[in-house]
Amino acid sequence: MARILICEDDDLYRQIAESAFAATGHEVVFLEDGMSVTRQLKAAPFDLLVTDIVMPGKDGLEVIKELRETGFDLPILVMSGGISSLRTPILAAASALGADEIITKPFRPQALRERAEALLKRASLRTVGKTA
Repeated sequence: MARILICEDDDLYRQIAESAFAATGHEVVFLEDGMSVTRQLKAAPFDLLVTDIVMPGKDGLEVIKELRETGFDLPILVMSGGISSLRTPILAAASALGADEIITKPFRPQALRERAEALLKRASLRTVGKTA
C-alpha cells in the first residue's frame, strides 16, 4: 500500500481525507501547514502528496514550487476552495508549477480517494516503464 502525505490546515477537510483513506490500507500522515512538507519528505519517502493551497506559513503553491525545484518527483494532488473569483487562476498556477491533479472544494471523500488512486496508479506505471 501507499504512503500518502496530506497537508491541510482545515479540520473538516482533514476529517474528509481521513475518511477517504480509512479503509484503503494506505498509510496516511497529516500536516497542518506547508512549512513541514519538505522536512517530512526528506525524513521518509511518500508515494503521494495531497496539499491544500491556502495555508498559513507556506502556501501550497510555494510547497509545489519548492518540491519540483529540489527534485521531488512524487505525484501532487491539489485541493482548493478559496475565493471563487481566484480559484481558476490559483489552480492554473498550481498546475503550471507541477501539480499533477486538482480537486476543488467542496468534495466527497470518494472523489478524493478516486483521484488519489488514479495518481498512484499512473505513478506506478511510470515506475514500471522506467525499469523495463
